[in-house]
Amino acid sequence: MQLPMPISLTTLAFDDEERRLIEDAKRDKQAFATLYRRHHSIMASYIFRRVGDMHVTDDLVADVFLAALKTLPRYRYRGLPLRAWLYRIAANRVNRWARRERSRIHIRFSELQHSEDPATDNTADSSGDGEFARIALLSVKPKYQTVLSLHYLEGMSIEDVAAAVGCRVGTVKSRLSRGRDALREKLARRR
Repeated sequence: MQLPMPISLTTLAFDDEERRLIEDAKRDKQAFATLYRRHHSIMASYIFRRVGDMHVTDDLVADVFLAALKTLPRYRYRGLPLRAWLYRIAANRVNRWARRERSRIHIRFSELQHSEDPATDNTADSSGDGEFARIALLSVKPKYQTVLSLHYLEGMSIEDVAAAVGCRVGTVKSRLSRGRDALREKLARRR
């Protein structure tokens, strides 16, 4: 299954059609189904890149859209496309999952860190390096995981990341710097 790359949030216009659709979705499940179809593959792609497991991805995507459905009546347009809000929900859901799975992530990180031959690891990436990098990313603080994944895995600009996580550009730059340092340290531990 090929997962699509997201469109830049700054180039993604919040048009009248989307605004009407959001307002309709607050009352009509069919309108929400249209929003779901528009954004499902992008959210699934983002979540899969973070967790690396399609079953977990399916569960988390369902959680994202269930949370969106429940909170949509309180959604207010703030100059950003709906996708920015969905990224924030998705990042929070993945971060919550990573905190619950922290002990398993650390065990897996340790296993991969001490593996003599990464090609013998039972991972989706035959080299094992991709799995090690993903697990290393999951083992850094969630606030760093979020900005690193949105910027590097999703290819979002710093401004788009700031919009998606709801913080200032300077904060994103700081988190990217600290996150890169933390990730670099973890990646350097591999024998």
